[in-house]
Amino acid sequence: MRALKLFLVFVLVALATGCATTGNPDRLNAFHSAAPKSILVVPPVNMSTDVQSTTSLLATLPFYLAERGYYVFPVNTVKTLLEYEGYYEPAEIHAAPPEQLANLFKADSILYVTIHEWTSKYMLLTTTTEVDFEYRIVNADGAELWTARQRMTYTPDSNSSGNALVDLVAMAVTAAAERAAPNYLPLTRQANAAAFYGVNGVPPGPYSPTYEQYYQKVKGAQ
Repeated sequence: MRALKLFLVFVLVALATGCATTGNPDRLNAFHSAAPKSILVVPPVNMSTDVQSTTSLLATLPFYLAERGYYVFPVNTVKTLLEYEGYYEPAEIHAAPPEQLANLFKADSILYVTIHEWTSKYMLLTTTTEVDFEYRIVNADGAELWTARQRMTYTPDSNSSGNALVDLVAMAVTAAAERAAPNYLPLTRQANAAAFYGVNGVPPGPYSPTYEQYYQKVKGAQ
């Protein structure tokens, strides 16, 4: 099952990144120098109108970072401890000194995510669901290590039957179904996969089998 999940992740990344095969290695210089072993995922800032988006996104982030080879602090424990320390709102957490947050958990780095879009728009006979996330990883001292932004959209497709009236009814039903239960989680997983595994994704962590090979290649290129 785990292998199947990883295969699907790589398929989604390939679809999201298209034909691109090379990224910009210079943008990872700070990350390579810091080589963090652990990542503290703090609650995302939600700029959308959907109050459930923060919880849904937060629940999907650890899987991809852990599979990338990093120790990820349990998000529920992190949230509870932050609240104990007086941090109840994500905006307050994002504005807090990174050094203070990292010290609470003895974390090497911190992942901040901002939700720009989490919407499902109904237009005539179609419904388009959209997610838009901005990611940022900083070192324990606040130095920026990595950034990314991913926007994903989904519009359900109704296959043509050749009968215009039947097709219109099918489109209306499909649009209504998507509007009633938007495709948020699959889109969120695609966005996370594209961000962390994509062409400008996060380098492998120390618990990844490709870690040593990756950093040997980095040193050889310097």
